[in-house]
Amino acid sequence: MNDHDSTDHGAWVQAAPFRALLARLMDVTGLPWLVLADHGRLPPQLVHRLLYGRDGRRLSRIPRDCACRILALDESSLVRVARQQGVFA
Repeated sequence: MNDHDSTDHGAWVQAAPFRALLARLMDVTGLPWLVLADHGRLPPQLVHRLLYGRDGRRLSRIPRDCACRILALDESSLVRVARQQGVFA
C-alpha cells in the first residue's frame, strides 16, 4: 500500500473546504460549533481549531475520517435541531 491509497485511514486532507462548510452550516442554522461537533461525532477541539485556529494559526489539514464526518452533516437535520433548540426561526 502506498501513501496515497484511499484505504489509508491515517490520510490527511486540505482543511479550508471543511472550515468553509462548517462556517456555512453555523451561519445557516445559527447553531454553535460545539453542537455541530456533537452532531457530527467530531472531536470538539478539532472543530474549534479548524474554525478559529490556535495561536493565530489556522489548521492546514485535517484527518480524512473527520472530513468525511463533516461532509456527512446534513443541513436539513441541523435546521431541525436548531428549531428544537429555539435557535432557528
